Amino acid sequence: MASSSLPTYKIRDHRSGDMGLIINQHAILFGQQFGWGASFEAEIARAAADFLENFNPNLERTLIAETVETSKFLGSVALFKHRKEANTAQLRFFLVDPAARGTGLGTKLIDECVRFARGSGYAKITLWTFSALEEARRLYQRVGFQLVSTMKQQDYWGTKMDFEIWELALSSTEERSA
Repeated sequence: MASSSLPTYKIRDHRSGDMGLIINQHAILFGQQFGWGASFEAEIARAAADFLENFNPNLERTLIAETVETSKFLGSVALFKHRKEANTAQLRFFLVDPAARGTGLGTKLIDECVRFARGSGYAKITLWTFSALEEARRLYQRVGFQLVSTMKQQDYWGTKMDFEIWELALSSTEERSA
């Protein structure tokens, strides 16, 4: 979809029911794209449950992009407080509907999380991704994330691919230009 044909959208914080929507959209899209099934859906559901059970609005945020007119889901992203690393946030649940890819929506969602993380005093953001998610990986690189480690040819949900960890160092004095 060309950016001129993207319907008017809004980005809002999560509300009741949104985690179910995020689980659903990830399961459907990645199921169609890669054949990932119930074990992948269970993984997303566990992460969503962890987020909801430990949610700290001062340090964590989930954003939903949706059309203004019909509230159709266009994308999501979440920023979690990293459970093991101090002063570190983790980017999760990043997904842009295929019809909205290439419009800048994904960059806008990630930029919002980066701004929030800086304002919350985090030193860095980390994320996990897979080599098969080429479009997302290019976007992470454009935003300033750097690949810090790769585990070659791991089997995830029945698919062999490289598992990657990316990081973005944050500084309260440096703000990415919009």
